[in-house]
Amino acid sequence: MLKTLLNPDRPVSVNGVALILTLMFMHLVGPQAVILHPEFVDGMVGQLGFDPVQAGYVAASENTGKAVQSLLMMILVTRVNWRYLFYGALAVLIAGNLICTVVDDYQTFRVVRFFTGVANGTIVPLCYVVVGLTAAADRNFGLLMVSLMTYAAVIFFAIPTIFAMAGLVGLLLVFAAFASLALPLVRNVPTHGEQPSGDNEGVLTLSWGFRGMALGAMFFYFVATFAVWTYMSLIGRDAGIPEQQVANALTLSQFAGIAGAGIAVLLGSRFGRAWPLAISLVGSMVALAILGSYRTAMGFAVAACIFQLLWNTTHPYLLAAHASFDRSGRQVTYAVAMQMMGIATGPAIAAWILTLPGGSYARIIALSTALLAITALLIQPPVLRESSLSGKQKLAAAPIH
Repeated sequence: MLKTLLNPDRPVSVNGVALILTLMFMHLVGPQAVILHPEFVDGMVGQLGFDPVQAGYVAASENTGKAVQSLLMMILVTRVNWRYLFYGALAVLIAGNLICTVVDDYQTFRVVRFFTGVANGTIVPLCYVVVGLTAAADRNFGLLMVSLMTYAAVIFFAIPTIFAMAGLVGLLLVFAAFASLALPLVRNVPTHGEQPSGDNEGVLTLSWGFRGMALGAMFFYFVATFAVWTYMSLIGRDAGIPEQQVANALTLSQFAGIAGAGIAVLLGSRFGRAWPLAISLVGSMVALAILGSYRTAMGFAVAACIFQLLWNTTHPYLLAAHASFDRSGRQVTYAVAMQMMGIATGPAIAAWILTLPGGSYARIIALSTALLAITALLIQPPVLRESSLSGKQKLAAAPIH
């Protein structure tokens, strides 16, 4: 049975419908707990009795596992059968989530979530690698985002009911069930990648100074985003907003996120990258200002929707910018590593802020706003420099009449 599933001779079409549907499902199975951080953290506080600081450190532990594994995947992806990687990661997700249903000790829970993060850090990067082999990679990446955001919207809406019926255990069982359903689909993915075709002439590579600024922007952006996103549900509850209204707002924000990804797909590079990034980052700061200033159900919903809309607009442009800086692909690999480290660092810093005298959610919002401003300042010089170099190259390549 295992030999059949892992058979490297079984033909797999990288542009087939079966593979695309498999990747869409895998991509939502891996980061379930991460994308649902607000309610997952709320569940740890309300259902397991963890305090907000402990819950934040659990979230940070899972994200740390994801970040560490994303670095290791830079080596494993060319050395290990991809089906082995998928099967191993899914097995860890199933076991980890089932173990968490019977564990209520903070330290043990934190360790187990680290390993589920490792599984996540295997599945998500590998999904991106496989999507990169397809002919319509841009479209297929969009499909991955849309399926993930749609799943999150449905689960966000259902979580209050799940908690009422089965507590946090119910949500963990959902995580394990989805991972189990993914097991038979692994046979649809290839066992390894292919050598890239074509030459590397015309590659635009910025200096390490500019590329380092862009990597810093990637890191600070995800620190800022996940410092707030991890505590988004608790921020709403702290404002006195009922649990179901918070859940409804977060559900609506998922659809706003789908629209944000659609904006990036529709606009592409039509208006360059500097303006879309500047507008999205400034708009995100406005969303955080609304979140901190208008502590009502309507204010929370508006802030959450704007935040998700612009998050899912900013992210594709950041990745596209890094790809343009070094088209050999190395810069994107480094950028994803910075993203994962930012995702891990954000919740940890937010949890630490809450331990300080006078620590509050308002301080977390203020820090995230400042980091978004730093992101905007760091990303603009390399983006503008690349645009200038690209323009000169096109001019030089233009035919002379």
